[in-house]
Amino acid sequence: MSYTAEISRRNPGLFIFLLDQSRSMSHRIAGGKRSKAEEATDAINRQIYELVNRCTKSDGIRDYFEVGIIGYGFRKGGEAASLLVNRNLVPISEMDSLILRMETRKQVIDGEEVDFEFPPIWFEPVAASDTPMVRALSLAEEWASAWASEHQSSFPPVIINISDGDSTDGDPVPVAERIMGISTDDGNAMIWNCHLSETKTDPVSFPPSDPPGQLPPDKYARQMFSMSSLIPESMVAIAREEYRDVSEGARAYVFNAQLEDLIKLLDIGTRAITNQMR
Repeated sequence: MSYTAEISRRNPGLFIFLLDQSRSMSHRIAGGKRSKAEEATDAINRQIYELVNRCTKSDGIRDYFEVGIIGYGFRKGGEAASLLVNRNLVPISEMDSLILRMETRKQVIDGEEVDFEFPPIWFEPVAASDTPMVRALSLAEEWASAWASEHQSSFPPVIINISDGDSTDGDPVPVAERIMGISTDDGNAMIWNCHLSETKTDPVSFPPSDPPGQLPPDKYARQMFSMSSLIPESMVAIAREEYRDVSEGARAYVFNAQLEDLIKLLDIGTRAITNQMR
C-alpha cells in the first residue's frame, strides 16, 4: 500500500483524535507543571488550528479534511462521545462555527510577561472517570469505516489516540486491529498512539516493530505499542526530522511522552498527511 494519494477537495482525508479524559489525566504530565488533561487538550486544539491554517487559501478554507474528536472517560459510566457540539465528522471549513471561545494567555519574552492570543478552543480539559478506551476505539471504528466506504479514492483515515494507557473496559487491541483493517484504495487506516505514562523512565519515540529492551516491563506500554501502526515509508523521513533514529518498520507510538513529544507526535502525524494536499 502506497499512502501516496493526493488530498484534494474531491478526495479529502480524515483525522480522528481520541482523548483520554479519565481521572488519572488530572496528574501532571511528565516533566511538566500542568495536568495531562490540560496539555493534551491544548495540543489537540492547537493542531486543529494548524490544520485549518494549512487548508486556508486565497479563496477561503478548502475542505481537504474532515475532523472528528472523541473524548472518553469524561463522565461516570465510561462514556465515549464526540467533543464537537452535536457533530461527529466535520469538514475543516466548518470548524470555525464550532469554536467554544477564544482566550488570551501570558508568556515571557526576553524577561517580560506579554499577552498573546491562544489558538481557538474547541473543547475544554476534563479528567473525570474511568478509561473506556474500547468504547472510544469502537466509535472511531464506526466513523472511519463509514467514511472509508464513501471515500475509496482517498488517503486512508488517521486516528490519533492520546492516553495514559490503562483501558478499563477490556482489551483495546482487537478493536484497534479492526480499525487498521479498514482501507481505501491507497492503504489501511492508521493508529498513532501517544502514551502519557508516569513511569520514571526515558521517553521512547517511534520504536521499531521488534524493540528488544526499548519498552519497559509495562503491560500497558506493550499493549499500546501493539495497537500502533507501522509508519509508512513515505512518512519515515518526516519523523526523522524530529527523531533521527527512526528506522524503517518503526511504529507510530511514543511512550512516556513529555509535552514536547506529544506536540511532535501530533505535528508529525498531521504534517505527513497534509504534505499530500494539492
